[in-house]
Amino acid sequence: MTRKSELILLCVLMMGVGAAAAQNPSALDLNNEGVECLSRGEIQNAIDKLETARRMDPKNAALSKNLACAYARKAEELTGRGDLKEAVHWLDEALSLAGKDEMVKNNIAAGYNNVADAHMRAKRYGEAISLLQTAVSLQPDAVVLRSNLGVALYGDNQRSQALDEFRGVVAIDPNNALARKMCGLLLYWKGQTKEALEELREAAKLNPSDKEVDETLKKLEREYAVEKEFDSDSHVHFNVSFDSKKDYRLGKAVIDGLENAWSKVGSDLNFYPSEKIAVVVYTGRQFHELLNKAKFVGGVYDGKIRVPVGGLDTERDQEQLKSVLMHEYAHAVIHFLTHNRCPLWLHEGIAEYVSEAWDKNKEKQIAAARETGGLIPLKDLASALKSPSSEKAGLAYCESLSITKLIADRYGVYTLRKILDNLDSGDDIDKALSKAISLDQEGLEKEWLKSLGVE
Repeated sequence: MTRKSELILLCVLMMGVGAAAAQNPSALDLNNEGVECLSRGEIQNAIDKLETARRMDPKNAALSKNLACAYARKAEELTGRGDLKEAVHWLDEALSLAGKDEMVKNNIAAGYNNVADAHMRAKRYGEAISLLQTAVSLQPDAVVLRSNLGVALYGDNQRSQALDEFRGVVAIDPNNALARKMCGLLLYWKGQTKEALEELREAAKLNPSDKEVDETLKKLEREYAVEKEFDSDSHVHFNVSFDSKKDYRLGKAVIDGLENAWSKVGSDLNFYPSEKIAVVVYTGRQFHELLNKAKFVGGVYDGKIRVPVGGLDTERDQEQLKSVLMHEYAHAVIHFLTHNRCPLWLHEGIAEYVSEAWDKNKEKQIAAARETGGLIPLKDLASALKSPSSEKAGLAYCESLSITKLIADRYGVYTLRKILDNLDSGDDIDKALSKAISLDQEGLEKEWLKSLGVE
C-alpha cells in the first residue's frame, strides 16, 4: 500500500548573489556558470563551480542555497541509479546548507522521500522510517510524507506509531481516504473493531472504488456481529477478547497461556514484541464458521491470534489450549521478525518446535511415511500444509517440525533466529540457510533424509 511521492524535486537557482558577491566578481561568475551547468543537467560540473564559489565567499546565503540545490539534484540522480547510501550522503550535505529557506528544505524533504520509497519497495522499512522522519521534520504538515512514514511504520510492525502518523494526517486533512483506511486497519489489528469500522466506513465514503476497503468492511462486519458482546481484557503484552459467559475461567487460562508463550518463545528466539498483540477466543463453532477453517485447524494467526476453546474441564484441555496459544504466538513473533518473508514450512516448523509438539505419534507418522515412500518433498511442503486433507496436512506439519528440530538439535536453537534474521535482511531461503548452517534447502533435505535412514 505504499504511495509514491507526489512531491516534485525543484531547484531554486539564483543568478545574482547580492552585494557580497558584487565585491568578488569571480565568485559571482562561478555561481552563474554553476547555475547554467545545472540547467543543462551537468550536475557534477555545477557542484565543482558552486563549491569553489562558496569557498571564495562562504558567508553568502544565496551561494549556499544554490549549492544545496545542486547537491539535491546529485542525490536525485543517484537515487535513480539505485545508489541510495550515496544519495543520502548528498541530501545530508544539502540539508547542512539549506538554512531556513523553505523551498530548499522542501526539495530536500522530497529527496529523502524518494530514497525512502526505494527502500520501502524492497521492504527495508527501518531505513525508510529514518529517512521519512527527517523529511517530516522538514515539512511537518506534508500529508504525503506523513502518510509514507505511516506506511513504513506499518510495514515494520510499529502499529501504534503508524496509527499516530495517520491520525496526524486526518487532523490535517479529514478527507484523506488513505489515512482513514489505514487508521481503520491499524485499529482492527489492535483489537478495536468498533472504532476500526467507523474509520473504514469513512474511507469507503471518500473512495467508494477501493475494493480492499469494501472487502475488509464486509469481513469486519461479520466478525463484529459475533464479537461485539465479547469482554475485552487489556494486559501488558496482549489485548484479549472472549465470551466470558461461556466459562469464567477462560480469561485467566488464556492470559496465563499467552504470558507463558511470551516468555518461552521470547527466550527461544530472543525476541519480545514491543506491540500489544490482539487475541480473540471463540467457541469451536464460532471459529470454524466465522473464519471458514477446516475442522482440524486448531488456531490461526492473521495479524491477530485466533483460537477456538471447547472447554477447560480436563488437564488435557488445558494443555491443548497452552500448546495452541504457544504455536500461534510463535507465528506472530516470526511475522514480526521477518516481515512476512518466512517460507510456510519453516514458519510452521518453528511454531511447532517452540510449542514442544514433538511426540512419539509424530515420530511414528514419519516412520510410516518413510516405509511406504510417502514422505513429502521439502519443495512441496508449503502446498501440503494448505491441503484440505487432514492426513496430508498432518504429515506436512510433522515433516516441517522434524526438519526444524534437526536444525535446532544439530546447530543450536539460536540458529533458528539467525535464519529468520537472514530472511528479514532480504535473503531467499536457500541463502538464509546457507549463511546459518552451510546448507541450502536441497542439502538440508538430504541431511534430514539421512537422519531418517533414507539414502
